[in-house]
Amino acid sequence: MAEKIAVIGDSPLATGFRMAGVPDIFVVDRGEAFEALLKKTMDNMEYGIIIVNEAYMKGIDWRLKKKLSNIARPVVIAVPAFSGEVEEGESINALIKRALGFDVSKK
Repeated sequence: MAEKIAVIGDSPLATGFRMAGVPDIFVVDRGEAFEALLKKTMDNMEYGIIIVNEAYMKGIDWRLKKKLSNIARPVVIAVPAFSGEVEEGESINALIKRALGFDVSKK
């Protein structure tokens, strides 16, 4: 069974991934609406990767942060906002290592 990719964020993020051909795009404002949609998407077993707006991750509920740090699947990847501001976050290598159980970047 192929796993789907979901994108959750603002309009510029959605537009970029829509142009790349990702069909499951959810445009939402930050805050409670974002958190509720992220939880719902994480619980949907169809999704293997969830791409979110990095700025939206700032200030989410601590319980959701803890859940994100403890799960291996789906992989939640925070990408920088359209403004280019980069927040502190886990590297993609670390996310893949947590999901697969080994470091794919080492030979």
